This record gives sequence, structure tokens and C-alpha cells, in this order.
Amino acid sequence: MQRPLAVLLILIGIIGLVLGRLGETTWAPETETTATVTFDDPGSAVVIDPGVLYVGGEEGKVVIEGASDVSVITAANGDIDAYLEDVRYTRITGADDWTTLSTQEVNPEGAAELTDPTTSDLWRSVETKPSPYTIDVADFWAGENGENAQAYRPLLIVTDGTAPGADKVSITWPVDAENEWVPFAYAGGAAIAVIGLVLLVVSIGGRRRDEDEDWSVEDGEPGVADQAAPALAGAAAGGSEAVATVDESDADEPDVDSADLTSADAAPADGAAAGAAPADDVAAGTETAGTDPVPEESVWSLGTPGTPGTEDDDSDPAGPVRLFGDDEERR
Repeated sequence: MQRPLAVLLILIGIIGLVLGRLGETTWAPETETTATVTFDDPGSAVVIDPGVLYVGGEEGKVVIEGASDVSVITAANGDIDAYLEDVRYTRITGADDWTTLSTQEVNPEGAAELTDPTTSDLWRSVETKPSPYTIDVADFWAGENGENAQAYRPLLIVTDGTAPGADKVSITWPVDAENEWVPFAYAGGAAIAVIGLVLLVVSIGGRRRDEDEDWSVEDGEPGVADQAAPALAGAAAGGSEAVATVDESDADEPDVDSADLTSADAAPADGAAAGAAPADDVAAGTETAGTDPVPEESVWSLGTPGTPGTEDDDSDPAGPVRLFGDDEERR
């Protein structure tokens, strides 16, 4: 159960990270805004009123498109109005919204053409460039402020004096716009993915331990009892060898001949009594053997007793008779 849950959490975390990335790229709001106006018949001149360039701030750009080379002229506001007094032209007065510039037609019944508009002595500056003509708003702002501060200037836009002054004018400025949910998508996705990875590692470790235990039980891995079995078998084998050694040592000893036992059973009662008489002497010899070592002898109390008083009996007539002769011969 842990592994499917871990995989699900990892997938959710990855989805969160992907959503965060999409929120910064594909789904991100525009980083700049452009307000535009397109002219059908603006007249031979287009005028941008003072301060309209800064509708979006002190940074941005102005792009002017025309049928031919575009000339941008700066002058005092009154000088431009005096020059265009009898000419039909269009003024750009501001922005209706963040995407559209507002305009105003001036002198609708005025002349449709201008004669050599760039050579007037009223102009402070004249600059002509191929279409599209671009103005850096920051540079224009620096020219009207800073050390050379002056009142905001209008811009007169013309072409050759016979064609429309401009076909299209747009002002673009940067904006600080972003999806507010992007940081949360990144943080949540990363946290959930990490939790899923940790849970997956834990589940894999637990499964490996279970597999090891199953292998030890089902596939015959020696357990504690199995490992102790060889030691117990060795101990048992050692005990059997010890018993076998004892049996072999007993086998070296001579067995009592059944014939001798039979003859002993058939011996006279007085001989048995005579053989039993020196029992105290034997006991005494056994007691002295504990303190004074004597040569090892095999003395058997059973056997055929000798006849008292005969020549074969060198010692006490009542002593026990050796059945197998001298010890040296027996050995």
C-alpha cells in the first residue's frame, strides 16, 4: 500500500512543478504592455501631445510606421500649433485603455499637404529615419529632465508632406506582472515530491527485508537450529568414538574361559572354602596397594584352587591359584 501512495505523491509533486514552470512561461502574463493606434487618413501630420510618451512609465519605446521615411520633429507646443494652423492633422492625446491610444482630429477642413515640413526654422530638432522609426522613452525622458530639464515637448511626425504623417503608432512599456500562484505551485510540488520519494524508499527497504525473510524460510537458508545441528552431531560422534574406545580397551582384556568357569563350578566344596579363606589377605593387599605401588598383576579369585600341601604351592596353602600362569607369559 505504501508504494502506490508514494508513486501517487511523486506524480502530484511533478505536476505541481510543471504547473509552476508553465505559470512562468506559457501561462505567464505579458511582461510588457503596448498601446496602439492605426490611422486610415490622419492627414499630412500626426502630433503626440506632451507627456503622452510616459503613459506607461519612464521606460519603453515608441514605434512609428509610415509609407516612407519618417521624420520626428521637436519644438515648443505653440510653434507646432502655429505651423499646422491651416492643415488637417491628428493628435494623439493619451490612452483610452492599456492597449489603445486615444486620438483627436484637428482642422478637418484644412489643407491635406505640407510643403517641405522638415526645413522650418521653428524646429528644435529634426531626425529622419526609415520606417519603422523607434524612440527610446528613457532617452527622451533624460533629455527633458536631468541637467537639461524642460517642459514636456510635443512630437511632430511627418513623412514627405503629401502622404499621411503615419500609418501606425504604438507605445510599449514594461510591467511587473506575474502569476501569484507560481511560488505556491513550486513549493507545494517540491514538498509533495520529496515526501513521496521518502515513502518510496521506505517501502522498498521494507519489501527487501520481507523478501530476505521469505528466502531464509522457503529456500532453506540455515537458521539458528540448523547451524547448531552440525555441532550436536559432532558431539554425538565424539561420544560414540569414546564409547568405541572403551569397548576396544575392554576387548584387550582376556575373557574368562567358559571351561575354566565350568571346572571351577565343579570343584570340591572344600577347595572353594580353601580358596575363600585368604580373602582377608587379599583385602589387606588391596589396602597396601593404595600406598605402596606394586607391579600390576591380574589376579582372579575364580579358578581351580591348588591342593593344599602340594609342591606346586610355594606360598600359603590357602592362597589363590593363578589360572593363566605367570604374568609375563600372559602378557
